[in-house]
Amino acid sequence: MAPGKPCAHRTDQGCAVHDKRPQVCKTFECDWLKADSILPDHMRPDRCGAIVMTGRRYQDWRIILATPTGWVVPQHTLDWLMAYARSQSIPLVYIENLHENGVYTHFKRSGYGPLEFIRAIQDSTEPFDSRDTAE
Repeated sequence: MAPGKPCAHRTDQGCAVHDKRPQVCKTFECDWLKADSILPDHMRPDRCGAIVMTGRRYQDWRIILATPTGWVVPQHTLDWLMAYARSQSIPLVYIENLHENGVYTHFKRSGYGPLEFIRAIQDSTEPFDSRDTAE
């Protein structure tokens, strides 16, 4: 898979290689699918344009991470995520896939939350902890 492009094995019926899918696909579960998900139906990735992961960590912060299914997280999705993040006092990180002439070049991180958090992520290349955190 490449940022900004759907998986080559995606079909209207789902994954065409589901039985032989790579390990990363076997272990990843977006938060919308989880039984205890906070995400409503309209936040399903194919409807909202983003894959949302809660309970991630960045340095000392528990964060919400949103990565677009295309080039950017749609504004209506960002609005919902920002309102949710604000109501829970949890910082939000959202990704924009940058491109030239439709070819992915790199990504940009943006943050929403306390000013010290936004400053911390602005120029950082530090990865996010992809594991769920204990509440």
